[in-house]
Amino acid sequence: MYKKKALIITALTGFVRAFLLQDIKILQKLGYDVHCAANGIGDDDTVSMNVEYFKNLGAEFHQIDFSSNNPFSKSTLTTYKQVSALLKEQHFDLIAVHTPIPGVVVRMAARKYRKKGTKVIYTTHGFYFHEKGSKKQNIIYRTIETFMSRFSDAIVTINNEDFTVAKKMHSPLVYHINGVGVDTQKYILDKFDRTAYRKRLGISENQTVLLSVGEISYRKNYQVVIRALSKLKDNNLVYLICGKGLVGDGIAGELKQLAKDLDVNVMFLGYRKDIPQIIACSDIGVIPSNREGLGLAGIEMLSGGIPVVGSSVQGIKDYVIPEITGYLADPFDYNGFAEGISKLLDKPVREKMKHNCINKAKSFDREISGNQLMDIYKEIDKMIGA
Repeated sequence: MYKKKALIITALTGFVRAFLLQDIKILQKLGYDVHCAANGIGDDDTVSMNVEYFKNLGAEFHQIDFSSNNPFSKSTLTTYKQVSALLKEQHFDLIAVHTPIPGVVVRMAARKYRKKGTKVIYTTHGFYFHEKGSKKQNIIYRTIETFMSRFSDAIVTINNEDFTVAKKMHSPLVYHINGVGVDTQKYILDKFDRTAYRKRLGISENQTVLLSVGEISYRKNYQVVIRALSKLKDNNLVYLICGKGLVGDGIAGELKQLAKDLDVNVMFLGYRKDIPQIIACSDIGVIPSNREGLGLAGIEMLSGGIPVVGSSVQGIKDYVIPEITGYLADPFDYNGFAEGISKLLDKPVREKMKHNCINKAKSFDREISGNQLMDIYKEIDKMIGA
């Protein structure tokens, strides 16, 4: 008996592990033999380790030498050839491609297979062009995405701004899902000793803690928060940043120097596995990214009941609702961030928002996004072989 084959493909295996395990399970439930392809070389990973990891999930792994940050590198031609060879060898019925660079490479390579019945779904986890982006960047990336939409059977978006834009492109089907899923219950901690945990972190109970979670990069834009805090001139504020710096990116050093120059109390905690506890120790969430498809960290903070000051970009606008769950500011306006933070320094204001924050986060729970994904895959599955 013939068993349908599906390919989930993105730039890095870490992205699959963090965001796409639900896709694997859903496609397996629908009866597909699932294959995954990505670049599995980096940090402590090797190809053989990834082969074993995905084998334990019941999926087959294929190494593709994607670059995660340079669509115009010479290696793009190499990855195109690798993807073409994989598609020729395996004859997939369904291809689910994620993130921009694979989105272009894979859809180009899959053109002739679409004519033979293969269905291609492209999930954008945040278009590179958006309302706050530079004019030049917006023109380049909007043109590329609009052209490539011709080679998609469906586009899946994770925020309302991208959904509106994608509907004006050429894909016959466009969907919106509530992100890739957050385990919202994980951030509601019972019998948590906040005072003791704060002491472990070196924070006193009378300090007001602001928190950002995510890689330390220019896109995350943490410098705008440091500048905002310097404007407030409140020695009782401490800003926690949880995340690693990107390899070869000197932004971490720049942020530390900026904080020192402006006399702002910033604690760089690195990569952490205790984010629910750190959220419970915090008072205000901050997500200042200059581009953000959704921003799971912001939803995690809301899940823990703390309001968020966020950039007025893409997916952040879907859950940071002014005066309901926090405040929005232009990502390049530190005065705007200072104003939002200042309003939330009032504890009764934060307490009033707590219930709203938790309720808003629930709409992004992984059970909801999982059901949305299942409905999409079922609809596309009906089209295969029809």
